[in-house]
Amino acid sequence: MMVMGQKMINSPYARFGPGIIEQQGILKSRSMGGAGIAMRDPVSINYLNPASYSSIDTNSFVFDFGIEYQTNMLTDKEYSYSSDDINFHHLAMAFPITKWLGFATGIVPYSNGYYNLIKTVTENDVEYNPVIGEVQNTHKGAGSYNNFFAGFGISPVRNLYLGVNFTYLFGNIERDNLYLFTDDNNQFNNLSSENIRVYGYDFKYGIQYSVNLKNDFFASAGLTYSMKKTYNSEYEKIFLRYAPYQGSEYSVDTLSYVYDDNGSVELPEEMGMGIAFGKKDLFLLAADYIMSNWGEVSFHGYEEYLVNSSTIKLGAELIPDKNANYNYLKRIEYRLGGFVTDGHLMVNGEQLNEFGITFGAGLPMKRSKSRVNLHIEYLSRKGSLENGLHIENCLTVGLSLNLYDNWFMKQKYK
Repeated sequence: MMVMGQKMINSPYARFGPGIIEQQGILKSRSMGGAGIAMRDPVSINYLNPASYSSIDTNSFVFDFGIEYQTNMLTDKEYSYSSDDINFHHLAMAFPITKWLGFATGIVPYSNGYYNLIKTVTENDVEYNPVIGEVQNTHKGAGSYNNFFAGFGISPVRNLYLGVNFTYLFGNIERDNLYLFTDDNNQFNNLSSENIRVYGYDFKYGIQYSVNLKNDFFASAGLTYSMKKTYNSEYEKIFLRYAPYQGSEYSVDTLSYVYDDNGSVELPEEMGMGIAFGKKDLFLLAADYIMSNWGEVSFHGYEEYLVNSSTIKLGAELIPDKNANYNYLKRIEYRLGGFVTDGHLMVNGEQLNEFGITFGAGLPMKRSKSRVNLHIEYLSRKGSLENGLHIENCLTVGLSLNLYDNWFMKQKYK
């Protein structure tokens, strides 16, 4: 099985529950604010709603591979800190089975659990205790959860489309808390570490209704639903103390150890709805609303940090002239959008909110329906500074190859 690389972006909010939930969608929909529940496109993959798989062109094959660069700036009352990373984002493919049945599969990120916090208490700090001396606290996390999906989209009657995704969630997140007494060699240093592995399958259901209007205009609506999900979990937690002198008989002393391979975690029931309106090969407008019941799930003691969330996503696409022969700029697909979210985390009694704006472009390849998709996203994750929280400003730049080919067409010779 292919293993996705971990995104090394420092976010202290990744300390809770499943970590930071990744923005979902292939780069076309992400450049439109993440909207896509009602969207249908014969040359791209939209796993946000499996009903869209029935729109893939007959006799075609679509492949999409993406990477992204991300940088995150953290700001609180006293300090600013930035981190950045470039990583694999998604791999997906789709093709029709019949004129009314399409199939898609791929691997995409679900959440990221990376963070790295270090605080040193010196004699100039208010928290300094002369009996203990200087102390260094290190809190760090690593790992991620990813989704493999495979699904079908079918058109049982004209204008109506149904779909289902089988999803397999897998991965693990490890969190360490280390306390070093750097001034006093008579003190024992402490390490608390937990590892949460999650794996299991679920289903996501989708429906779309689309109608063609006069003069190449069209309108569509979509719904998606996934039930509250219970996944298998392996949970390990160990608490150690050790002497500064590694040669000491007390170099490592296990104070407690817990291992549970029969546990489970839950992920929330989620419902989404979307609408889209546009004119073929000219423009597209889309809007989504998503509700996730995070406040009703359990996740190894992190329940107090999880709350119900809702998201609104808006997006638009414009193609000045898809058939322009001598002006490449007119053939480019220009995209923009935005989103606002009541986040799934409650920290220090405050629900974290997110908002973002997105831009993108689909660059057509010569004599082909294939495209290079560019994506730019600015996201702000806010906690009030007065409440001991911080603000994160994240910039993401993505690039994907959306390759289209006619694989199943019979050649005719005269």
